[in-house]
Amino acid sequence: MTAVYAVERWKDIRPEMLPLLVRHWREIALNHADVPLDIDEAKYAQLDDAGALHIVTARNDGALIGYHVAIVSGHLHYASTLHGITDVYWIAPEYRQGFTGIRLFQRVEKEMRALGVKKLFTGTKVHLDMSKLFERLGYRRVEYLYAKILKEDAHAQE
Repeated sequence: MTAVYAVERWKDIRPEMLPLLVRHWREIALNHADVPLDIDEAKYAQLDDAGALHIVTARNDGALIGYHVAIVSGHLHYASTLHGITDVYWIAPEYRQGFTGIRLFQRVEKEMRALGVKKLFTGTKVHLDMSKLFERLGYRRVEYLYAKILKEDAHAQE
């Protein structure tokens, strides 16, 4: 299998991408009951129209098999430097052999450089750790991210 990588727009691939985002969420996300999938399609469209949403797709025989989605913008702390903040990335499990993931990120990096992005942020799940991929590509671990589901305190006074 040889995947084809390309930059595509949300407005053009939305119908193909939504089912993959559901598969992605089912596989990767934790706390499904507390944090249900609820894609803000209007926000994606707004970012796409503003030129701030950057999507690199992976296709096999024309079928969408993966993607990397990032928001490209200035940073609140570094306004003069363009940053790429990864929203999501995913490759369908049946296509995760060989260099598919490496080539996807290599294409992302090439496209980000062409846009003038100076720093690209991405992450990995603890339960599906992609650290070796990122280290192979020259990324450096820069922080740990923690999450907590906040439930109502049964002992809280009204």
